[in-house]
Amino acid sequence: MENLVEEKANIASALFQNTIDEAHTAVNKATPLLSTTCNPDTAEELKRISVLSPNIRTINLVKNDYIYCSSLFNRRLKKNANTRISVDYRLFLTTHNYFNPNEKILFLSEKVGDKYAIASIDVHYIKKTLKTIGQNIPLTITLNNKQSVAYSTLYPATKDGTLVALDSRDNEFIISSRISQKMYLDYMLSHLYIAMFLCAIFAFIISVNGYRQLKRPRSLQEELQRAVDENEFLPYLQPIVNAHGRICGAEILIRWHHPSQGFIMPDLFIPLAEDTGLINVMTTQLLSCVKSYLHNNQSYLPDGFHLAINISPAQCNNLLFYQDCLSFISAFPEGKVKLVAELTEREFIKDTGNAALLFEKLHNLGVQIALDDFGTGHSSLAYINQFNIDIIKIDKSFTQLIGSVDMPSHIVDNVVDLANRLDIDVVAEGVENTTQEAYLKQHNIQFFQGYLYDKPLPPAIFMEKMKEQSDIQARLQANTSVEE
Repeated sequence: MENLVEEKANIASALFQNTIDEAHTAVNKATPLLSTTCNPDTAEELKRISVLSPNIRTINLVKNDYIYCSSLFNRRLKKNANTRISVDYRLFLTTHNYFNPNEKILFLSEKVGDKYAIASIDVHYIKKTLKTIGQNIPLTITLNNKQSVAYSTLYPATKDGTLVALDSRDNEFIISSRISQKMYLDYMLSHLYIAMFLCAIFAFIISVNGYRQLKRPRSLQEELQRAVDENEFLPYLQPIVNAHGRICGAEILIRWHHPSQGFIMPDLFIPLAEDTGLINVMTTQLLSCVKSYLHNNQSYLPDGFHLAINISPAQCNNLLFYQDCLSFISAFPEGKVKLVAELTEREFIKDTGNAALLFEKLHNLGVQIALDDFGTGHSSLAYINQFNIDIIKIDKSFTQLIGSVDMPSHIVDNVVDLANRLDIDVVAEGVENTTQEAYLKQHNIQFFQGYLYDKPLPPAIFMEKMKEQSDIQARLQANTSVEE
């Protein structure tokens, strides 16, 4: 039993050490910014460091116990209760109003003079890691300042039993677990059960086979249905900006937050969701959730705010998606939010008659139709010929190669020329650097999406961005009125 616990503690220690090392690297990259003032360029660099560090939530600059610059905002922050933070240790846990006032966040700091560069790490991610590794074995991370992170198991906390504790590489934390008598007993019974099961399988092969059929693992379809019932599919919003760099829309991207496996990539479950028809329910849930966020914060949205969501060919065979769009649009004043249905190419539309009827009703509702990942599938040109397409989205595989080879540039030229001839708007996906952005702007592309502007964000954080942009626009308009 001790060997099993020590093995799991070693794995947890290695994974947590990797996260700490990532945070060290991030703050070391940020420390040169402590000698500069907080301006949009400084905030943009902090955001870039944060985006390139998958396990880091934010990078912040601190002076006199106040955060004055953050990767979350492109302006200098004022001293108030929301920006106050006490940096007493190199590695510490605390709550913070700007992040999540109801849950502690792990911070790692690097001091230069009287200032600090600090990185925040989601404690929920750490607990999820401990739970995934430990399963029924309780694991605890204790920092040098005696603060700790643990997760609840079916074994109650106890001070009795055998203690297994491992120091980290740099003695910044300890991974520990205390093996109680009940854990020992359950461990022994589980091994005894396996031995009895192996003996019984020879004597009762038919009964055991039936038992195994009844207790077989949950199928992927059943697991997907369970996740839909438990509302585990979450919407993330990736900003779409115009040629002036202002957010004018967003694309809804689906994320599956599995209770034990964490976030699961869409490519692993979307095809099954389409085959089983569960994609219709998932789309309804996503639009309902986003509708609530936008409706409660619509004063921060520019008029004509574009909201895009993917629709698969399988969803073109009925009018369920139309009903979802009707419900969504009816929640806003006319012209406030414009929905965009992005048609994907995972499979070819088999019944173009039903699709044409759906697109006609969507157009009458004010919904625009976009071709997603244009140029990568076998049906893009056929769809343009058959349906009234409003928007083309240049696939990121072409955008990311701009400047490195000649062919993608020619492809972009041809796409833009085709769009201009057909009077179709163009959105460039996958924009990651200013070289790509400059090239696309030279070719009169007006809308952009990619990590240069921001990664997909939870709706709450996205609305913070919209509020910040709205406040800036209001101040600019006020200054213009005064000058006039």
